[in-house]
Amino acid sequence: MQLKSDALVQTIDIAPTMLAYAGIKAPETFQGADISNLIKGSKIEVRDYVYTENLWSTHFGNPRCESVQNKEWKYIRYYKNNNFSASKEIKYAKEIGIPVNEILYTMHDPQIAIYRDYIDAPLHGEQPVYEELYNLKEDSNELHNLADRPEHSKILENLRAQWKTKITTARGSGKPMVLRYTNDAFPNAKH
Repeated sequence: MQLKSDALVQTIDIAPTMLAYAGIKAPETFQGADISNLIKGSKIEVRDYVYTENLWSTHFGNPRCESVQNKEWKYIRYYKNNNFSASKEIKYAKEIGIPVNEILYTMHDPQIAIYRDYIDAPLHGEQPVYEELYNLKEDSNELHNLADRPEHSKILENLRAQWKTKITTARGSGKPMVLRYTNDAFPNAKH
């Protein structure tokens, strides 16, 4: 029997679900939900909204953005991207003899501050440079941006409020745990 569900789930649900199948309680720090009951066919959903973000791949030209959606509506916020482009990183890496993968995929200490700012700035009032709003039931391909339509202003305001709730939950409290990449942290790593 093949089960299908239109429940709102996220990749962060995979680890808590795997732990549940193993009979292990997920740590309190996990933000995902155990969706094993959905997999077994339950109709009880684990969330009303999903939150997504892209902070990391911005140097490949992808926009820095965050979104929140339910089954009917999707709201996306785009922010200014000041990252140095990957094509320039590749060019200079080749010129100075640094392996391209090391330049593109390794976090260098100064970048920690940049990405930390990407995490904190929206919570501290950074405004998006562009917003999108889509009615997923009527426009599943997201072709018609409704963000500037007055008749959808209440929906937009509700989704902005949901975004604020979801980003605050996603960021958690306290300082993020960051492990600096050093020879001591990874003694067997190839450099």
